Amino acid sequence: MLINCYYYAPHNHSLLADHLDWDLELMAKLGTDIVSVCVAESHLRNWHGPRLQRVVNRIHAHGMKAHAVPNRWAGLVAGWMDGFGDFTVDHPETRIQDAQGRIKPNCERPSCVNHPLVRAHFEQTLDQLLTEFDFDGLIWDEPHGSDPCFCRYCNSQRDTASAQSWYRSRFATFLDQCSQYAKCQRQDLVVSVFVQPDQDDLLRQLLQTQHIDYIGSDGHIRSEDHLMHRMKVTIFEAYTKYYPQLRAAGKKTLFLLEAQRHRDEDLDDYLVNLERAFALPMDHLMYYFCAQEMLTPAREKIFVEATWKAVSTLKGRGR
Repeated sequence: MLINCYYYAPHNHSLLADHLDWDLELMAKLGTDIVSVCVAESHLRNWHGPRLQRVVNRIHAHGMKAHAVPNRWAGLVAGWMDGFGDFTVDHPETRIQDAQGRIKPNCERPSCVNHPLVRAHFEQTLDQLLTEFDFDGLIWDEPHGSDPCFCRYCNSQRDTASAQSWYRSRFATFLDQCSQYAKCQRQDLVVSVFVQPDQDDLLRQLLQTQHIDYIGSDGHIRSEDHLMHRMKVTIFEAYTKYYPQLRAAGKKTLFLLEAQRHRDEDLDDYLVNLERAFALPMDHLMYYFCAQEMLTPAREKIFVEATWKAVSTLKGRGR
């Protein structure tokens, strides 16, 4: 089993080198193989770049691999930061359209994968990411490929198939081809993707891909009847739903154990479910180093230390 720490975006914060090393040393001690950080399009061009390179270098210095999580690229993937990247702002003509040719009011502002500017943008950004930064892998985070598009590029290619199913197939092909392109830049690159637990059709399309190494989903570590201020399905529901499909298709499995958005009142339920969540068999497990919204320092300390203890129990499992 690969153990992957989702570290979000340390290069965006005022993080002293000693503090960065403290975190990374602990991750390595827990048995972490990979540290994943979000990379927005702008991070490759501005003052974030040197900070990002320092993070990648320090990850390697502690004996772990570094994976990039593309953040909001053309509105087609999720990631850490909300909002929109430069491409989305500069190229509104690439956004998905409805049957009347109007730009859809989708909150993610996704571009159409069939627009030639989008493919060119992804390839150029991947070139820069993989030539200027020493990343070992890519993770496509919750691709935004659910809504069909009716732009002229889609209308000229689509046959009589369902617009929604056809577009999702094209979306999965786009991710697969981008993954292939990235691997041409670095042959040992590891590529992963996890979809939202309600994206059944997109997952089925991704099962047909050839250049993505790990596929899966995410879900909150919580009881089914425990309500949070913002929540996804539980990791147990997502796992039960998708794990058999992934295994039947011969795909390596990836699950992100969602520990984001937990507040003080969620701690007790989180602790009840923590051991069971980390015991789920899979090929690639992602965990958050520290990602919650607790206000009470004592409860936050309990939360993160319990998580780190659970991670440490994975060392050597299934290797």
